[in-house]
Formats: sequence, structure tokens, C-alpha cells
Amino acid sequence: MPRKNSGPHLVWLKSRKKYYISFTDKGRSRLVSTGERDSARAQAALATFLSARASSGADSGRLRGPAELTIEQALVWYATEHAPDVRAPRAIGVAIERLSAWWGTRTVADVNKATVAGYRRHRETTGRGRGLSRKEAARGVAPATVDRELVVLRAAINWAHANNRLTTAPKIEGGTERPPRDRWLTVAEAAGLLRAARKSPPHILLFTALALYTGARHAAIVELTWDRVDLRAGTIRYLPAGRAQTAKQRPTVPIPRPLLILLRKARKTAKNPYVITWRNRPVESCRTGFRTAAARAGLAGVTPHVLRHTAGTWMAQRGVDTWQISGFLGHTESRTTALYKHHSPEYLDQARAGMERRRR
Repeated sequence: MPRKNSGPHLVWLKSRKKYYISFTDKGRSRLVSTGERDSARAQAALATFLSARASSGADSGRLRGPAELTIEQALVWYATEHAPDVRAPRAIGVAIERLSAWWGTRTVADVNKATVAGYRRHRETTGRGRGLSRKEAARGVAPATVDRELVVLRAAINWAHANNRLTTAPKIEGGTERPPRDRWLTVAEAAGLLRAARKSPPHILLFTALALYTGARHAAIVELTWDRVDLRAGTIRYLPAGRAQTAKQRPTVPIPRPLLILLRKARKTAKNPYVITWRNRPVESCRTGFRTAAARAGLAGVTPHVLRHTAGTWMAQRGVDTWQISGFLGHTESRTTALYKHHSPEYLDQARAGMERRRR
């Protein structure tokens, strides 16, 4: 049985130093230049290309059976009609590119345990993060990354079904629930990381300090603006005005003294509404710069999220009540208890005392 064509996806042509859209048309492989070197703008060009392909058919909005609707089409509808209204459209766009590159013209009827397992194997072994052509050896992505991509696939298919474009939607099983990683930094490791960050561009040091001392998520930090940093009151309001809280809450937190010193210094020279800037421009991500600083500090496998977990762990180790930790991090108290209670110096102390007490 011949292999089905892959859907349109981005490839990097090193010789031309630009992203191209690779797709198959009538059995022939074709390349169309996006004209972009930036991956985010290239992904936007891909979305436009997919939208144009989707709208070219006269019956694009009719109700179809699972064997008639391609995964590519379902993803295009979801990307163009629903994703722009969500909190993180760029993250959905990245997932859609990865999904489209593998599922291609497979139909919704082809979605089953075997094909989902095949996609998972591909992404976890050879499906490198960017999925682009490079000389470096292919490497897989984390299982959690594949889980998030399959969530987008399931959402796209369910969206088509809910909007009367698909008669029935198959069930896509989620990944195996994995225990959270209990990686946190010691005080010495954190000090080493901050020293290494001082050798990086200034925004990496400020980002690292914000992540460590407030436990905020990456997105909340890079989206932070100075109007929500009250240096007199010593507080940071991570939730933008007019935005409703989501499951990933953005709390208002006090500013610890070491961070306050850095923020005051950064505020004096700020020429942009955003706190985290590079060359007076806001940045979308600090992950690359942070990874460089962590490597310089000799900390393998340390991500920005490890600093969030470090903040919660330090508070628990120093006897802070779980209610206050949950308020500081924007967790539910039950989630905080599950993650940090075992770090508390009072963890199960009554149970231990009971076992040590002699029976009368």
C-alpha cells in the first residue's frame, strides 16, 4: 500500500537561509518560499497557505464523514477559525505544524490506536523539536510534548464535529499520566546560575531572577509590563488588566529584596513598556539564553520551570504554609500540597512521633 502524502509543512533550506513550505501536489513534491528567516513569521505564512488551500474548495463547509475529512483540513479549520481566539495561538500553531507534517492527507477515519502510537514513536525518536532539515542528528521530543500535540489533534477533530462539519469524532486516548519531576535547585546551584546569567545579556539575568524569586511561568514573565510592577508597594501583578484568570493563574506577588534591587536598576534605563526586552524590543522567549546560562553554570536539564519548582520547594522547606505557597504560585492548595508538602520540615511529624511513642 503506497504511503500517503504528508501535508504542507515548513523546512529550512540552509543554502537559501529561508523557510520554505513543502507539500505534495498531484504526486509531485513542491516547495514554496515563505520569504522568512524567522520561525514565527514562517509559521504565520504556513497558516495563510493552509487557509487558502482550505477555502479553495466550493464545498469546504459541508458535513463530511470521517473517511472524507482529512486531518489537514480539520487542523486548518481549527487554526483559522478557533485558535486566534485562545490565549496561546502560537503554541497551537506550532503543534499544528508538527501534526500536519506527519498526518498529512490521512483522514479522520485513519485515527486509531495504531496510528496515534505511530505518531508518538515518530516524535519521541526521530521527530526533532523543530522537525526541520539539518545536519545534526535527529532527536526525539519529550513524551509530554507529544501529549500536548495530541490534545490539539483531538480538539481540532472535536471542533469540526461540534460545528457540523464532521458526522462522528473518534476517541483519542491521552498519554500515560507521569509523576511530576522533583528537580529543584539548591541555594548554591541557584547562586551559580545567577552568576552565569550575569555574563549573559541583561534581560536573561532579569528573567532568571524573576523566575527564581517569584516562581512565575515563562509566558507570564515575558508578557509582564512595567505598569504592573509597583516598586513602591513592592508587588508584581502578573495578570494583565481585563484578562480573566485561567487554570494557570497569574497572581499578585510581593517582590523579595534581591529582586527589588534588580528591578529598580532596570526601571531606570527602561525605554519600553515591557520588563523583559532585548535592544529595546520585547522578546517572545528567553529559553535559548536561559539554556546557555544554565549550561555555563554546569546545570544539565534545568529549564525555566525548574525555577518555579525551586521557589515552591524553598518555601516548603522553610516552613511556609501551603495556603501561602499556593497563593504565591497561583496553584490550588491541593496541587500545592501534592507537590511540596513532603519538603516541609513538619512533613508527617505527628505520624513519626506516633510510631516512636511506646505503647502503654
